[in-house]
Order: sequence, then structure tokens, then C-alpha cells
Amino acid sequence: MGEYNYKNLTQYIGETVTLLDQAGNSAELTIAEVNKGTLDGDEWESFSVIYHAEKDLIIPQGIYTFEHRSFAQQQLFLTPNSEIEYETVVSRERAAAL
Repeated sequence: MGEYNYKNLTQYIGETVTLLDQAGNSAELTIAEVNKGTLDGDEWESFSVIYHAEKDLIIPQGIYTFEHRSFAQQQLFLTPNSEIEYETVVSRERAAAL
């Protein structure tokens, strides 16, 4: 998960990622925001990524595989925030992020 981090993801705002479910279905989401979390500091990396999707696309809360050219496939928990907005949240020890 090392490449899926705040610094790298802020460079790709506006780009799309591919989301895959366990049944082999895929969807495209756009990275809309990358925000530091309240725990972010010397010992912890904490951030959230807001994704936007097409209005008619319905993605249930769950674990999905994310793909983008800047990071290897990542298994992440995705939560819907609204009709078009989805979010992942990462909080981990900085030593674990290396």
C-alpha cells in the first residue's frame, strides 16, 4: 500500500481509477479530493480520498480492488457519501507505510 499515500494521490486529482468487485464488474471513479486526517503526524499517516462517479452508478459499501497507473492494485474499503461521491479512509503507522 506504500504508493497509495497522501503525497502520491494529491498529484492525480482529476484522474480516474478503476474499481473492481469480486464478481469481475468494473467502474471508473475520478479522484476528486485528497484530505489529511486528524491523526496525521510524525507517527501516523491519515488521509481520505473522495471519488466521484457517474450519477446513475450505484456502488454499495464494501471492499474493492482499486487500480491506477501510480500504484499497484489496492484492496480498500469504499463508502458512499452521496449519489455521486464515495470515500476511502486510511490511517496507519508511518513505519507500516514504508
